[in-house]
Amino acid sequence: MKQPEYVSKFTDRHGKVRYRFRRKGYPSQYIRAPFGTKEFEREYAACLGQEKPSIGAGRISPGSVSDVIARYYSDSAFLDLRPSTKTVYRGVLERFRKTFGDDPMRAFDAKRIQTMMNAMRHKPTAAIRLRKLLAQLFTIARREGIVPGTFDPVKDTRPPKVETEGYHRWSEEELAQFEAKHQLGTKPRLAFALLLYGAQRSGDVRFLSRAAIEGGRIRLKQSKTSNAVNVPIVEPLREALEAGPLGDLLVLENNRGTAYTAKSFYQMVKTACIAANLPHCSPHGLRKAAARRLMERGVANEDGMAITGHKTVREYLRYAGDSGDEERANRAMEKAYGVSNPSE
Repeated sequence: MKQPEYVSKFTDRHGKVRYRFRRKGYPSQYIRAPFGTKEFEREYAACLGQEKPSIGAGRISPGSVSDVIARYYSDSAFLDLRPSTKTVYRGVLERFRKTFGDDPMRAFDAKRIQTMMNAMRHKPTAAIRLRKLLAQLFTIARREGIVPGTFDPVKDTRPPKVETEGYHRWSEEELAQFEAKHQLGTKPRLAFALLLYGAQRSGDVRFLSRAAIEGGRIRLKQSKTSNAVNVPIVEPLREALEAGPLGDLLVLENNRGTAYTAKSFYQMVKTACIAANLPHCSPHGLRKAAARRLMERGVANEDGMAITGHKTVREYLRYAGDSGDEERANRAMEKAYGVSNPSE
């Protein structure tokens, strides 16, 4: 494995080889995981994805939003998060800091926070995430004596309701259209096959090692939920893996021989979707299509969850598309009325 860009290698005073991420204009960070491992790639991707600090970010007023955000970054509540989650949270907080960094935390009462929530009704998911992080910031602020111990304005607010089903779930026609455009032996087709026939998240596909697919199965611990999955490699995926191109360490590697970042992976698949005249499709919708297929072919929810790694039936059904249990409904109607479909 090549040494990634912006990463330097050195031996510390204890004789231990260490790696440090240093990029001009960004915070310097040590990468704790051993070089060449999936965990190393995750930490490196998180470093690449962090927001560039704004000018003057180092001049922090005590008790300000910037002050509390800095304390949160050094708190176990943040440090214990997965690297991918850190990247997302840091992005939200740095955008918030850019606008409100100099404002005192005391200035954010329930009325002001609710006004922000109302203004973000067109972005309900972003609003929910910001509200969640504000609650964590106020926990830090109360503990550090920056605001009174009873000051908890977030609990008196309500985020906008999420009414969308999220990313588009691919149809069978769209899946066939993509495969017709992108032949076996190309990276877009390999990424497509891993997402659809492996039924895993993009974040896990990006860091899937060649060792994890030995023996005809996909064995991994999901980065988002820590759920362990052990999925058999079905024939369409086997064909895609045999056609490649495979990386040296990871199944999918970029032109530098390292893992794709979340942004570059999304862009690679999205560009392929547009080329296939599917501009409304995205990599995120392929896992939904995989769950839909499982449900439509009569796979029990619990069995399907063993493949996708979902923790709850509710979340699994959100991905698969909860269209109701037709077979059970037919059996019930047959028992009650003597026919499987009384309307016929």
